[in-house]
Amino acid sequence: MFESVKKNKIESGIIIAIFIIVITLIVYYICNALRLGTMSIVIALIFSIATAWGSYYYSDKIVLSLNKARPATKEEDLKIVNILDALMVTSGLTSKPRLYVVEDKQPNAFATRKKSRKCSYLCYNRLT
Repeated sequence: MFESVKKNKIESGIIIAIFIIVITLIVYYICNALRLGTMSIVIALIFSIATAWGSYYYSDKIVLSLNKARPATKEEDLKIVNILDALMVTSGLTSKPRLYVVEDKQPNAFATRKKSRKCSYLCYNRLT
């Protein structure tokens, strides 16, 4: 299990590095087309690092807002809240993750965040 965690971290680092390089090159060429001179590479690096940092640390909020997710409540989503509670007990989680529901006909579910104590689970109401 720990080998797969290490592998996932390495792969995530590679993906982020590729993202930074690609965005840097795109912004650099746009800045060169606008004739911004030597500041082009500085602008490109700042922009690419800022977007990579923002997407890494705020990806959960971005995904939840794009899907128009709402927090799950016991009154409306009792079945899925009970499932989460059972999963918490069996997995030994000490803090309850935030649970969100999306009103959509397509079944889907996924988790966001890197740390278990701040993670969110998103479930489409078709699964409940």
